[in-house]
Amino acid sequence: MDLSPDWVVGFVDGEGCFHVSVNRHPEMKLGFQVLPEFVVVQHSNDRSLLFALKRFFGAGTVRSNHGDRDCLRIRKLDSLQNVCDFFMRHPLKSRKNVDFRKFRQIVLMMLDKKHLNVEGMIEIIDVALEMNSLDRPRLLEVRSALLNG
Repeated sequence: MDLSPDWVVGFVDGEGCFHVSVNRHPEMKLGFQVLPEFVVVQHSNDRSLLFALKRFFGAGTVRSNHGDRDCLRIRKLDSLQNVCDFFMRHPLKSRKNVDFRKFRQIVLMMLDKKHLNVEGMIEIIDVALEMNSLDRPRLLEVRSALLNG
């Protein structure tokens, strides 16, 4: 299945998600890990679409999500940079473009290693808090823990 850039933009506008979480991770320098991910979820009947997107982006993992849902997840930083480059050349049309641009900002900050110091981590969390996120309470908790050292 060959996918056109316009089809991918429309599909991701409807079915994609740009997500950033910050989780406690004792082995990390600051005790927390930033986890950006690009996710597309589909009914398992349309699993072939997820594999086509995986081939299109040249990255990711397709796996079962919840019940009869499957998902494509792209988490590697260099792969996320490629995803971001694609959506900069082929902009999303919906409000999702606003979250994408914040997501891209976080990916670029991580490529600059800002997640490895307290100031940069707080900056990343502040951008993530501006995104459409269900992780708001956890992000605020991590932000407070970093500020209170």
